[in-house]
Amino acid sequence: MIGAPTRQLRQLALITERLAVMPEVLGAILVGSLAAGAADACSDMDLIVCTPDGVFAAAWNRRHDVHGESSLVCWDTGPVAGSEVAVHRWVTPDMVLVEALFASPASGARLARPWRVIVGQADVANRLAPRPPIDRSEFSRDGADPVDLAFDDLKKALRSMA
Repeated sequence: MIGAPTRQLRQLALITERLAVMPEVLGAILVGSLAAGAADACSDMDLIVCTPDGVFAAAWNRRHDVHGESSLVCWDTGPVAGSEVAVHRWVTPDMVLVEALFASPASGARLARPWRVIVGQADVANRLAPRPPIDRSEFSRDGADPVDLAFDDLKKALRSMA
């Protein structure tokens, strides 16, 4: 056993508090192993931050408020001009990799189980199109960010030693 996701749950509580007071956020949805209750001490944290249609730009401009001053590094993918979807990633001081997809319902972002609403009304998840669960084999390392690749390699190594 590699240990419980104590660091991740501590970060999730902080992130939830910050998102809950942002008027540009319709809701936030936890996805992946934390949402499924299958996370361990090596797990990353995956979120979907749902913005109201037409408010994406304002929410995206405040993306750093979600982690505040407490990040070792952060980086973005997107948004593509005219779209209302982009990803903001950061590594917390206690080494939790957080990936937050910011998207409006109009963006076409899709939601796969498992998921759990952590901010906003329970029906916020219904505003995103459903999709089948994502199998790990669907992820490609081609073109992935070096930090993501390094975290994946570290997780595999640690889990193989447990």
